Amino acid sequence: MQADRGFESHPLRLSVQDEVEAEHGKRVSWVELYLDLIFVLAVGRLSELVVHTPEWRSVWIALGLFMTIWWTWIGFAVLYNRRGDDDPGLRPLFLAGSIPAGVAAVAIAPAATGDSTVFAISLAVTRLVLAACANDDDAVSHRMSLGYVVSAGVFVLSLAIPEPYRYVVWAFAIAGESGQLLREDREAVRRARANRDWAELKPKDPAQALDAHHFAERFGLFLIILLGEVLVEASQASTASETITAHQWLGLIAAMVLAAGLWWLYFDAAADLNLRVLELAGGSPTMARAIFAVGHMIPAFSLLVISAGVGLLLEHEPPPIAYWLPCLGLGAYLLATRVFMSARTHAGRALRVLLLIAVFGLGRLHDTLSGAEYVWLLAAVAAVCAVLSTRGSALLGRVG
Repeated sequence: MQADRGFESHPLRLSVQDEVEAEHGKRVSWVELYLDLIFVLAVGRLSELVVHTPEWRSVWIALGLFMTIWWTWIGFAVLYNRRGDDDPGLRPLFLAGSIPAGVAAVAIAPAATGDSTVFAISLAVTRLVLAACANDDDAVSHRMSLGYVVSAGVFVLSLAIPEPYRYVVWAFAIAGESGQLLREDREAVRRARANRDWAELKPKDPAQALDAHHFAERFGLFLIILLGEVLVEASQASTASETITAHQWLGLIAAMVLAAGLWWLYFDAAADLNLRVLELAGGSPTMARAIFAVGHMIPAFSLLVISAGVGLLLEHEPPPIAYWLPCLGLGAYLLATRVFMSARTHAGRALRVLLLIAVFGLGRLHDTLSGAEYVWLLAAVAAVCAVLSTRGSALLGRVG
């Protein structure tokens, strides 16, 4: 750690880093990338949960656990955005937080079957670490720190409450901590709507503002992790047997095309649009909450559902649910990324609405197409939607 600090104090590196941050904002740090590895483990466990028990009940359980893990990750993202680079002494604390978060990721499997004690305790300890990371001299930091302390206490107390009511208590805990972490300025929202100007959302206190570039990049990297899970599940399903048939190779290639199309749908237009809006809002916590913390939850879980569906489709005898999971996930992903639904003409919007309705109904083909053929159909649909979203990316000019 001392060597790292010595390197950071080098004047040449400081000047280069300051110049980069002045032009593009903060960069995602190596510490944050390491923390993301912990959440890669959680995402993989959640996807395996659906693949191993392909039932709608498993999807709902995965959604509940995902939301808990998601808001845990949000805490790391927001707090490092606010304080990580300003106080290198906090890095050991952030790294310490990876330990209980990692235990929670491993505890997903027993939590899914009703034994959530280790999962709840791990999340409580993680929140105590986040409270220590948030604590500082200003009122905003005290508010966030207190929110995490209270949330940690609620997670511990929830152990005395039987399931499924325990999950309701967790939801209240997350709602409380998220409200303190990214507090909504309702008066600013009213002004912004009245004047139709996102700049009205800019916080009066600069200490409350987030670095827009860093925050947008952080979420983009997390979506890449989820896109990687599509390839992981596809490769595991394709290589489950001793020999890989030509049919399985074609299915694996289709999954890669699908992942590329999903990447294009977000990063070609939606990512830049989200960044520009947050920049115009001056790093507003209100806008960050709406667009990223809440707004990205649906596309993130959609990618998890798609990955599980693709993994099931490339098995020898995919169940009917395998056909419904990826088409519903793709439809939700298209809706949540918003750019796909934007078009200059009424005819263009009507075409996209019809295409979206068709996507949601593709699961009916479970008696018509093989698993690999269905993945190719999904890949083709994703590619078409990517082309349409690229044509609509001119809307970014209106935001500037």
